[in-house]
Amino acid sequence: MQNPYLNQKPVDREAVVLEYAPMVKHIANRLAARLPTSFQLDDLIQAGMMGLLEAMEKYDAQRGAKFKTYAEIRVRGAMLDDLRAKDWIPRSVRDNSTKLENAYSDLRSESIDHPTDKQLAKQLGLKPRELPDFLDKAKPIPLLSLDSMGAFAGSDEKLDILETLADPNEDDVVETLLGLEAQEMVIEAINALPEKEKLVLSLYYNEELNLKEIGAILDVTESRVSQMRTKAIAMLRSLMKSYMES
Repeated sequence: MQNPYLNQKPVDREAVVLEYAPMVKHIANRLAARLPTSFQLDDLIQAGMMGLLEAMEKYDAQRGAKFKTYAEIRVRGAMLDDLRAKDWIPRSVRDNSTKLENAYSDLRSESIDHPTDKQLAKQLGLKPRELPDFLDKAKPIPLLSLDSMGAFAGSDEKLDILETLADPNEDDVVETLLGLEAQEMVIEAINALPEKEKLVLSLYYNEELNLKEIGAILDVTESRVSQMRTKAIAMLRSLMKSYMES
Protein backbone atom coordinates (compact mmCIF):
# COMPACT_ATOMS: atom_id res chain seq x y z
CA MET A 1 0.00 0.00 0.00
CA GLN A 2 1.43 3.36 -1.03
CA ASN A 3 1.55 6.36 1.24
CA PRO A 4 -1.91 7.95 0.77
CA TYR A 5 -0.45 11.40 1.46
CA LEU A 6 2.23 11.23 -1.24
CA ASN A 7 1.75 12.75 -4.69
CA GLN A 8 -1.48 14.46 -3.74
CA LYS A 9 -2.81 17.62 -5.30
CA PRO A 10 -2.17 20.83 -3.33
CA VAL A 11 -5.87 21.09 -2.44
CA ASP A 12 -5.74 17.67 -0.75
CA ARG A 13 -2.71 18.67 1.30
CA GLU A 14 -4.42 21.88 2.30
CA ALA A 15 -7.48 19.90 3.38
CA VAL A 16 -5.34 17.68 5.62
CA VAL A 17 -3.64 20.72 7.18
CA LEU A 18 -7.01 22.31 7.89
CA GLU A 19 -8.36 19.08 9.37
CA TYR A 20 -5.44 18.59 11.76
CA ALA A 21 -4.65 22.23 12.60
CA PRO A 22 -6.83 22.06 15.77
CA MET A 23 -4.83 19.02 16.92
CA VAL A 24 -1.56 20.93 16.42
CA LYS A 25 -2.88 23.87 18.47
CA HIS A 26 -4.11 21.54 21.21
CA ILE A 27 -0.70 19.89 21.57
CA ALA A 28 1.02 23.29 21.48
CA ASN A 29 -1.22 24.63 24.24
CA ARG A 30 -0.53 21.62 26.46
CA LEU A 31 3.23 22.00 26.03
CA ALA A 32 3.06 25.77 26.49
CA ALA A 33 1.37 25.26 29.86
CA ARG A 34 4.66 23.78 31.09
CA LEU A 35 6.89 26.50 29.66
CA PRO A 36 7.93 29.92 30.98
CA THR A 37 5.38 32.61 30.16
CA SER A 38 7.93 34.34 27.94
CA PHE A 39 7.82 31.45 25.47
CA GLN A 40 5.88 32.15 22.27
CA LEU A 41 2.97 29.79 21.56
CA ASP A 42 3.16 30.66 17.86
CA ASP A 43 6.67 29.18 17.69
CA LEU A 44 5.36 25.84 18.94
CA ILE A 45 2.44 25.90 16.51
CA GLN A 46 4.77 26.68 13.61
CA ALA A 47 7.08 23.80 14.57
CA GLY A 48 4.06 21.52 14.93
CA MET A 49 2.75 22.40 11.48
CA MET A 50 6.14 21.48 10.03
CA GLY A 51 5.84 18.16 11.86
CA LEU A 52 2.40 17.63 10.35
CA LEU A 53 3.74 18.23 6.85
CA GLU A 54 6.56 15.79 7.54
CA ALA A 55 4.02 13.23 8.76
CA MET A 56 2.15 13.49 5.47
CA GLU A 57 5.37 12.77 3.58
CA LYS A 58 6.54 9.83 5.71
CA TYR A 59 3.34 8.10 6.81
CA ASP A 60 3.28 4.39 5.95
CA ALA A 61 -0.08 2.68 6.53
CA GLN A 62 1.61 -0.74 6.40
CA ARG A 63 3.15 -0.08 9.82
CA GLY A 64 -0.28 -0.41 11.39
CA ALA A 65 -0.64 3.02 12.97
CA LYS A 66 -3.55 5.29 12.16
CA PHE A 67 -2.48 8.52 10.48
CA LYS A 68 -3.87 10.57 13.39
CA THR A 69 -1.72 8.65 15.88
CA TYR A 70 1.37 8.95 13.70
CA ALA A 71 0.75 12.65 13.06
CA GLU A 72 0.39 13.37 16.78
CA ILE A 73 3.79 11.76 17.42
CA ARG A 74 5.42 13.70 14.59
CA VAL A 75 3.84 16.99 15.66
CA ARG A 76 4.84 16.61 19.30
CA GLY A 77 8.32 15.48 18.27
CA ALA A 78 8.78 18.53 16.05
CA MET A 79 7.78 20.82 18.92
CA LEU A 80 10.18 19.09 21.32
CA ASP A 81 12.98 19.32 18.77
CA ASP A 82 12.31 23.06 18.51
CA LEU A 83 12.48 23.42 22.29
CA ARG A 84 15.71 21.45 22.50
CA ALA A 85 17.23 23.62 19.78
CA LYS A 86 16.42 26.72 21.84
CA ASP A 87 17.95 25.06 24.93
CA TRP A 88 15.65 27.05 27.22
CA ILE A 89 16.14 24.96 30.39
CA PRO A 90 18.40 26.71 32.94
CA ARG A 91 21.56 24.88 33.99
CA SER A 92 20.40 24.87 37.61
CA VAL A 93 17.28 22.93 36.62
CA ARG A 94 19.33 20.43 34.65
CA ASP A 95 21.65 20.01 37.62
CA ASN A 96 18.73 19.35 39.96
CA SER A 97 17.30 16.81 37.54
CA THR A 98 20.61 14.95 37.32
CA LYS A 99 20.97 14.95 41.11
CA LEU A 100 17.47 13.55 41.48
CA GLU A 101 18.06 10.76 38.96
CA ASN A 102 21.38 9.87 40.58
CA ALA A 103 19.74 9.77 44.00
CA TYR A 104 17.18 7.24 42.77
CA SER A 105 19.96 5.14 41.21
CA ASP A 106 22.04 5.19 44.39
CA LEU A 107 19.05 4.27 46.56
CA ARG A 108 18.14 1.42 44.21
CA SER A 109 21.68 0.06 44.57
CA GLU A 110 20.91 -0.12 48.29
CA SER A 111 17.73 -2.12 47.53
CA ILE A 112 15.48 0.88 48.14
CA ASP A 113 13.31 0.86 45.03
CA HIS A 114 10.60 3.20 46.29
CA PRO A 115 12.20 5.66 48.72
CA THR A 116 10.15 7.77 51.08
CA ASP A 117 10.50 11.53 50.92
CA LYS A 118 12.68 11.34 54.03
CA GLN A 119 15.03 8.79 52.41
CA LEU A 120 15.16 10.76 49.17
CA ALA A 121 15.94 14.00 50.98
CA LYS A 122 18.73 12.32 52.97
CA GLN A 123 20.26 10.91 49.77
CA LEU A 124 20.18 14.38 48.23
CA GLY A 125 21.83 15.89 51.31
CA LEU A 126 18.71 17.88 52.15
CA LYS A 127 16.52 18.28 55.17
CA PRO A 128 13.03 16.79 54.62
CA ARG A 129 11.46 20.25 54.64
CA GLU A 130 13.81 21.32 51.81
CA LEU A 131 12.74 18.54 49.42
CA PRO A 132 9.52 20.17 48.11
CA ASP A 133 11.41 23.31 47.10
CA PHE A 134 14.09 21.20 45.41
CA LEU A 135 11.44 19.32 43.41
CA ASP A 136 9.70 22.56 42.44
CA LYS A 137 12.95 23.88 40.99
CA ALA A 138 13.28 20.73 38.87
CA LYS A 139 9.67 20.71 37.63
CA PRO A 140 10.26 22.06 34.08
CA ILE A 141 12.23 18.88 33.31
CA PRO A 142 9.19 16.57 32.80
CA LEU A 143 8.50 18.28 29.49
CA LEU A 144 11.53 16.71 27.84
CA SER A 145 12.77 14.04 30.18
CA LEU A 146 10.95 10.98 28.87
CA ASP A 147 11.62 12.00 25.31
CA SER A 148 15.32 12.26 25.97
CA MET A 149 15.61 8.69 27.25
CA GLY A 150 15.70 7.61 23.63
CA ALA A 151 13.51 4.97 22.08
CA PHE A 152 13.65 4.53 18.35
CA ALA A 153 11.03 3.75 15.77
CA GLY A 154 13.65 3.26 13.07
CA SER A 155 17.31 3.75 12.32
CA ASP A 156 17.13 7.54 12.56
CA GLU A 157 13.64 8.12 13.86
CA LYS A 158 13.34 9.11 17.52
CA LEU A 159 10.08 8.53 19.35
CA ASP A 160 8.65 10.36 22.34
CA ILE A 161 8.40 7.71 25.06
CA LEU A 162 5.42 9.54 26.49
CA GLU A 163 3.52 7.76 23.72
CA THR A 164 3.89 4.54 25.71
CA LEU A 165 1.40 6.00 28.17
CA ALA A 166 -1.18 6.23 25.40
CA ASP A 167 -4.49 4.43 24.99
CA PRO A 168 -4.05 0.82 26.23
CA ASN A 169 -6.40 -0.31 23.48
CA GLU A 170 -3.80 0.61 20.88
CA ASP A 171 -1.01 -1.79 21.88
CA ASP A 172 -0.45 -2.68 18.24
CA VAL A 173 0.57 0.90 17.49
CA VAL A 174 3.04 0.98 20.38
CA GLU A 175 4.57 -2.32 19.29
CA THR A 176 4.91 -1.13 15.72
CA LEU A 177 6.51 2.21 16.56
CA LEU A 178 8.67 1.30 19.52
CA GLY A 179 9.85 -2.24 18.83
CA LEU A 180 9.34 -5.04 21.34
CA GLU A 181 12.60 -4.66 23.27
CA ALA A 182 12.22 -0.93 23.88
CA GLN A 183 8.53 -1.37 24.63
CA GLU A 184 9.24 -4.00 27.28
CA MET A 185 11.86 -1.78 28.94
CA VAL A 186 9.48 1.17 29.13
CA ILE A 187 6.57 -0.90 30.41
CA GLU A 188 8.81 -2.49 33.04
CA ALA A 189 10.01 0.94 34.17
CA ILE A 190 6.47 2.33 34.35
CA ASN A 191 5.20 -0.71 36.25
CA ALA A 192 7.99 -0.26 38.79
CA LEU A 193 6.62 3.13 39.82
CA PRO A 194 4.59 3.48 43.04
CA GLU A 195 0.88 3.22 42.26
CA LYS A 196 0.06 6.83 43.14
CA GLU A 197 2.83 8.25 40.94
CA LYS A 198 1.82 5.93 38.10
CA LEU A 199 -1.73 7.24 38.49
CA VAL A 200 -0.52 10.84 38.30
CA LEU A 201 1.23 10.15 34.99
CA SER A 202 -1.82 8.36 33.62
CA LEU A 203 -4.21 11.15 34.59
CA TYR A 204 -1.86 13.84 33.29
CA TYR A 205 -0.74 12.29 30.00
CA ASN A 206 -3.63 9.93 29.18
CA GLU A 207 -6.66 11.75 30.52
CA GLU A 208 -5.09 15.20 29.92
CA LEU A 209 -6.17 16.49 33.33
CA ASN A 210 -4.32 19.49 34.73
CA LEU A 211 -2.48 19.45 38.05
CA LYS A 212 -5.35 21.11 39.90
CA GLU A 213 -7.85 18.51 38.65
CA ILE A 214 -5.54 15.65 39.60
CA GLY A 215 -5.05 17.19 43.03
CA ALA A 216 -8.81 17.22 43.55
CA ILE A 217 -9.03 13.53 42.65
CA LEU A 218 -6.16 12.55 44.95
CA ASP A 219 -7.15 15.06 47.65
CA VAL A 220 -3.73 16.73 47.65
CA THR A 221 -2.51 20.17 46.66
CA GLU A 222 -1.61 21.15 43.11
CA SER A 223 1.98 21.67 44.24
CA ARG A 224 2.11 18.14 45.64
CA VAL A 225 0.89 16.69 42.35
CA SER A 226 3.61 18.61 40.51
CA GLN A 227 6.23 17.19 42.87
CA MET A 228 4.89 13.65 42.43
CA ARG A 229 5.06 14.01 38.66
CA THR A 230 8.64 15.28 38.83
CA LYS A 231 9.65 12.37 41.09
CA ALA A 232 7.92 9.82 38.86
CA ILE A 233 9.67 11.00 35.71
CA ALA A 234 13.05 11.22 37.44
CA MET A 235 12.58 7.65 38.66
CA LEU A 236 11.63 6.53 35.13
CA ARG A 237 14.73 8.15 33.68
CA SER A 238 16.89 6.47 36.31
CA LEU A 239 15.30 3.06 35.67
CA MET A 240 15.60 3.39 31.91
CA LYS A 241 19.27 4.32 32.15
CA SER A 242 19.88 1.26 34.30
CA TYR A 243 18.14 -1.01 31.80
CA MET A 244 20.05 0.47 28.87
CA GLU A 245 23.41 0.12 30.62
CA SER A 246 22.81 -3.44 31.84
